[in-house]
Amino acid sequence: MATQCWKIWLTGVGLLLLTFYILDSRNFRRAPREVRTRETAYEHWRFQGLHNLSFLALVLGAVLVNHPPYLREALMFAAALGSYVTTRRAVHEANDFNFQPIKEVAILFAGIFATMMPALDWLQVNASQFGHPTAGLFFWGSGALSSVLDNAPTYLSFLSSEIGAFVPADAASAILAYLNHHNSGLAALPVAAPHVDQIRHAIVGLRLVRPGRAGDDLTLDQIQMGLLLGNPVYARCLRAISIGSVFFGANTYIGNGPNFMVKAIADQQKAKSPTFLGYIIRFSIPFMLPMLLVVWLLFFYR
Repeated sequence: MATQCWKIWLTGVGLLLLTFYILDSRNFRRAPREVRTRETAYEHWRFQGLHNLSFLALVLGAVLVNHPPYLREALMFAAALGSYVTTRRAVHEANDFNFQPIKEVAILFAGIFATMMPALDWLQVNASQFGHPTAGLFFWGSGALSSVLDNAPTYLSFLSSEIGAFVPADAASAILAYLNHHNSGLAALPVAAPHVDQIRHAIVGLRLVRPGRAGDDLTLDQIQMGLLLGNPVYARCLRAISIGSVFFGANTYIGNGPNFMVKAIADQQKAKSPTFLGYIIRFSIPFMLPMLLVVWLLFFYR
C-alpha cells in the first residue's frame, strides 16, 4: 500500500510538521533576544551509535521481503542482535536502556494476537451481514480502534471485515481455480468467464503485488488481496483502513506499542509529560483531530 498511500501520508505528515514549525517558531520568538542568543550561540551536536542506522535500514528493508519464508524475521532478529552487541555500553547507559519496556510490549502483543484470531475468523465470515461499509466508515472505525489498540491488530481486524464484506468465499475460490487452470496466469485478462469482472480485478491487483511473476503458485489469501487492490472502490476502502490504523495511533498513550515506552523515557529524563487524559485534551484534539478531518475530507469523504 506504500505506492497507494504516499499522497495521503504526505498530506497528514506535512500538516503536522507545519503545525510544529509554527508553534516552535512562535515559542522561540517569545524568549528575550539575549536568552535566544545565549542558548543557541554554542550549540554542539554529537551522535553516538550512528552505525545503528545501518541496522535500522536493514529492518526497514526486511519489511519488503516475502520470500523465502522466515527470511524477513531472521533479518530483523539479526539486526536487533547486531545493534545490541555492537553498541557501546556507555551509549546504553546514557539512554537508560533496559529490556523491561520491550518485555511488556512483547507480552501484550502475544496476548492480543492469541486472543484475536477467533474474532478475525468470525469477522471474515459474518462481515457481509453488516451492510455495505464506505471508505469513510472504515477510516473512522479503524482509527477509533487504533487510538486504543496497536495498529497491527487493528489493521488485521478491519482487513478481515473488508474481505468478508466484499469478497465472497465462493468467488475467491472460483478465481483461484480459473487462474491455476489457465496457463496465461496473470499475463492476459479474460474476456468471458464466470465471475469475469472479479477475475479481471483480481489480476489487476495481483500485478501490483506480484510484478513479473506468474500466476501458478497463488493462494486464496493472495486472490482476496488482489480483488481488493484491483477494484477501485475496494482499494479506496483498503487505503482508508491503512491510513486510519496508522494515523490515529498517536491519539493516546496506548494507541501504539512504543507510545508508553516514549513516555517512560521522558519520565526517566525528568521531562514533564502530560497525563493520559491531559495528552488527549491538550494535544490530540487541537492538533491531531484537525489533520485527520482534512485527510478525511480530501480522500475519504465521498
